[in-house]
Amino acid sequence: MDVIEERKDSSVFACARPFVWNDIDVGGRMGIVKMRDGSLWIHSPIELDDATRRAVDALGPVKFVVSPNYEHVKYASQWKEAYPGATLYGCPGLKAKTAGVIPYDVDLGDVPGTCPEEWNGEFQCEHFDCETTPLIGTPFFNEVVFHHEPTATLFITDLVWTYPANSVGGIDVPFGTKVWKALMDKLYLPVYLNLMVTKKARFAKSVGKVAGEWRWSTLVPCHGTVERGERARRIVRDHLERS
Repeated sequence: MDVIEERKDSSVFACARPFVWNDIDVGGRMGIVKMRDGSLWIHSPIELDDATRRAVDALGPVKFVVSPNYEHVKYASQWKEAYPGATLYGCPGLKAKTAGVIPYDVDLGDVPGTCPEEWNGEFQCEHFDCETTPLIGTPFFNEVVFHHEPTATLFITDLVWTYPANSVGGIDVPFGTKVWKALMDKLYLPVYLNLMVTKKARFAKSVGKVAGEWRWSTLVPCHGTVERGERARRIVRDHLERS
């Protein structure tokens, strides 16, 4: 379990895992916040193997588990089974979309302001309800972005990625991952921003809130490297304002 905060009494953690798609490691990261009452808030849960469960249980009791968009749902049921007393949250529309398959307790679309009262005011939440999937006409990611204010940490899923171009800590990035990054940066992102984001004014307002108004300093993406300071804020601005 990686400690994200650079201070002695850290309360933000993450666990990064390989995530192989068509023989390409596109990576994946789960975020964990130890809240003021000692309970745990889980963002985009990964596979709960024995080692992961031991590490999580050592941090505190799991109380909230969040699937932040339509894509990051694979292990939600596993976590609900392991922690039946925890509340399982889905992004707006996800509870109905997965009815009978994943036992979501709460749809964030039914929560006033998107941030549940049970989170005791520790988070700011922004629903990017700006997309339309071509031909289908439904949202694509329908993602909710979360800012944990006490630690100034931003949790983002598929709206922003920070795949490294060359190396991380002296270790070369695999060729397949470099190709994936190039395709995502040069092909997919322009299509998403210019074609799939259909509510431009709403999207710009959400970007302005997340990248400008919110006072976070650490970016914890599900895909890529954790970034900090002005570099992190610039990455988010440049990524989402590219259209």
